[in-house]
Amino acid sequence: MASLVLGALAAVRFQLPSWLASMLTAFGGGILLAAVALELLPAADAAAGKWLTAGGVLAGTAIYIGADAWLSRDSEIEMMRRSGHAAASGAPMPMMASGDTAATARGEAIAVGIVIDGIPESVALGLMVAAGEGGFALLAAVVLGNLTESYGATQPLLVGGRSRRFAVGLITGIGLALGLATVLGGTLLAGAPLAVIGTLQAIASGAILAVLSISIIPYAFDEVRRSVAVAVALGLVLGYLLG
Repeated sequence: MASLVLGALAAVRFQLPSWLASMLTAFGGGILLAAVALELLPAADAAAGKWLTAGGVLAGTAIYIGADAWLSRDSEIEMMRRSGHAAASGAPMPMMASGDTAATARGEAIAVGIVIDGIPESVALGLMVAAGEGGFALLAAVVLGNLTESYGATQPLLVGGRSRRFAVGLITGIGLALGLATVLGGTLLAGAPLAVIGTLQAIASGAILAVLSISIIPYAFDEVRRSVAVAVALGLVLGYLLG
């Protein structure tokens, strides 16, 4: 939760250079890839087996894609979501180009979007706790991802005329909700059969991969930079060392 609030506070205080925002996003994406490949999937395979793991990954991807499509059914909400993703990576926000900022600065849509993006990682972290795994790479990815995502989500709110207090308060509430998701994942499922925990880890892995593909990678690589590729590699290496 603290990392979400810090990201929002950073957004109301200053604007990061685009190159730095894209580097941080790419670095966090590399850590997240390592967490999925080296922590979540091996744990899921060990607990649930190959076929449940493979099916869970596909199911998690489909669930997130469906949720993203549902959120994007309204063009204004979709523009605002994509503006937040772009701002997190230092790319131009589509809503700024449209000029219709008042219509797109809807706090409820921002809130739902961040929750949908953040639930897979939060639940996955709770599942790692429930399974007795370390999950250090995933934890690092969640902290850095929360920083960049809340920074990006706050930008369209401010551009659309929302107050700083509203923006920070909204992000704080979302942080509490995602923290609750982590706690629930770690407590309610602590005594669940390993096959159930492993399958849920696979589902979370698939959803995280979809988040990376839709919300992170396209914007971090909006401009071709060799430094972005280096940042992804560095994040992957750090995730490997933490895992």
